[in-house]
Amino acid sequence: MTTSYTFGGTALTAIGKVTLINDNLDIAERRGGNIEIPFRHGATFSQKFYGERSITFGIAMTAASATAMETLFDTLHALIAPRTEQTLAMTMEDASVRNISATVNKPLNVNRITNTLARVTIQFDCSFPFWVSNTLISDNTLAINASPKAMTVTNTGKVEERNPTITIHGAFTSITLTNSTNGAVLTYTGAISTSETVTIGMTAAGEYYATLSTGSTNVIGNVTHSGSAALFPVNVGANTLAITNAGRDGNSTVRVSFYPPFL
Repeated sequence: MTTSYTFGGTALTAIGKVTLINDNLDIAERRGGNIEIPFRHGATFSQKFYGERSITFGIAMTAASATAMETLFDTLHALIAPRTEQTLAMTMEDASVRNISATVNKPLNVNRITNTLARVTIQFDCSFPFWVSNTLISDNTLAINASPKAMTVTNTGKVEERNPTITIHGAFTSITLTNSTNGAVLTYTGAISTSETVTIGMTAAGEYYATLSTGSTNVIGNVTHSGSAALFPVNVGANTLAITNAGRDGNSTVRVSFYPPFL
């Protein structure tokens, strides 16, 4: 087994022999700086966030003829042409798969050695800096039969998950999730019937949402949070939650789900 890559569902080896992989094991640079206060030495520490990242591949392209080489370049151009992000997938030595969203925005630096041999450099630009597993964390759906109810959510990735999907199945009249591991608190205030579900998360465009299953109603106005700029971050490893609630019945459950992130 060797590490392999696909982009937009196409194996990079279908384009040619991968001869160089740069920055796939590196990390993105953190952005921002510490806070300088006049008339004081040094600076005051401020938490940083990771910026964008790039991953570069060198590929040797070979073909049986000049015509076949032109066709191969057409295939490559069609693959990278979409202006939307596509999935760059990495299948690792242990067969696990991690994905990152990417586009190709830079020239290919084509070096045409002969009519049937060329070398290209493909730089994938990633707006979100983390690889994520293609498999959700284990289903942790918990029956809520007490208040508070203890729950453990385990982040098997290597960096905090800031935007998990929280699924709340009624009945509840109010419910609060408190992560004692990092101090994050999320509260949903509003009636959820025994047949309804509220799903809280973030869209691909970075907008928070809360959807009530009945009529697909947007109920984000019923959500409040504290302890973090994100709605409900989950630290690496085991996170201990306390779920306080009112109006529960025998159908009441909570689930926290996400694809584990990796640097």
